[in-house]
Amino acid sequence: MKALMVKFWGLLLLFGLFTSSAFTQTSAASHGQPGSLPVVFLLGEHDQQYEEIMPEFGTLLEACGGDMNVAFGKLMSMMQEMEAYATFTGYDLKGINAWMHFFWNKNGGIEHIGFYLKPNSKNVNTDRLKSFLDRFARQYKMPLTATKPYAHYSSFSFPVVYDSGGNSTAKNSN
Repeated sequence: MKALMVKFWGLLLLFGLFTSSAFTQTSAASHGQPGSLPVVFLLGEHDQQYEEIMPEFGTLLEACGGDMNVAFGKLMSMMQEMEAYATFTGYDLKGINAWMHFFWNKNGGIEHIGFYLKPNSKNVNTDRLKSFLDRFARQYKMPLTATKPYAHYSSFSFPVVYDSGGNSTAKNSN
């Protein structure tokens, strides 16, 4: 059963690599404000700025030369770094389930993180989560340079479990 779950979550995250540039968050009304998009924002807020930056970014898969294994490994490595940073700073990610849209510059620095908590996520203060993600974004650099900025959209559940053999799964704390 565990092997089946590992394969399921691996396939789910790989599917996210294919759909990273196809997603746009919609809402009945735009909640965006004039100015630039914040480093960290709730998907559904700042819709105008969010939609305006989308064409500027390629996909993580493109930045990895179309190699899904490399892209998946880079993404999982970043998520493990996020968990390590959470442990270091005392922020508890366990039980958080969210859609996340990452935007990196050409040199691998995080420019933006959009997120939306899933209904099955543990209840968290979104302002504290924004603050944590903002601090993470400002200190993390993806070890990947590209000819243009790149982005990735996917679903994440914490803790993320990944091994270098390409297997991943997510366990939810209840």
